Amino acid sequence: MQLAMKYELLLRQVYQCERNTSKGADAAIYRAMELANTEFRTKVLYNTHDEREYQRRQKFAAVRTYVARAIMEGIQQIQHVASAEVIRELVTVQELMTSSFYDKEKLDEIIDKSSMLFHKNGLVI
Repeated sequence: MQLAMKYELLLRQVYQCERNTSKGADAAIYRAMELANTEFRTKVLYNTHDEREYQRRQKFAAVRTYVARAIMEGIQQIQHVASAEVIRELVTVQELMTSSFYDKEKLDEIIDKSSMLFHKNGLVI
């Protein structure tokens, strides 16, 4: 499944909603981050390095914030049915996403892992 759709489905899974930009449940938000990341790496001619870095960080921070909030919300929803180990795992990955976290590969792993854990504990679309 496409990474942007995995992102959207995680947020829809937690918020039990359709596509919803106010809660971040829209693959376009993730795709904008991917585009900014690609433009940063490929050195697009119409922006300076600092402008590309700013755009990359800005778009990444939006996705990171939406994912962190969704994980917190999901934890609240499953806390009475999930094991303490599952809750600890989710809290641990949520705590990784500080304002200095800009690792896209790790973010993708967090999205996959969180979605799987929420699904196993009853959060389905």
